[in-house]
Amino acid sequence: MMTRHGKLATLVASTAAAAALLTVGAAPQAGAADLDPGVTFYTGAARTGTAQRADLAQVGVCQELSAPALSYLAVSNQNVDVFFNADCRTGAPGRSGDLYYRTGTLNAGDFPYPAVSFRVRADAN
Repeated sequence: MMTRHGKLATLVASTAAAAALLTVGAAPQAGAADLDPGVTFYTGAARTGTAQRADLAQVGVCQELSAPALSYLAVSNQNVDVFFNADCRTGAPGRSGDLYYRTGTLNAGDFPYPAVSFRVRADAN
């Protein structure tokens, strides 16, 4: 027997998963190739411009993007921490601080600043 709380939690989780899939599928340029597992960075907003695939095999290694990225598409079981300074340094561009961005595992969006480096996390949290 499932409690009311359990039913509500299941409904919320199901709705969130469906919304994430719709968001990814709603991208105007999203085709079958865009939904291949992985994390892709784009030089333009809203997943436009030149695409750059993240090397997810290099877990825990700071990687530099060949060109600043303004958006991304993540369809992966790995989170990626994205930085707005070289060498995976936290902070706003040219500043120190604790600012960075985590892509999530099934997500897409625009960055608040151009992303220049990233690190694949060992865990999915």
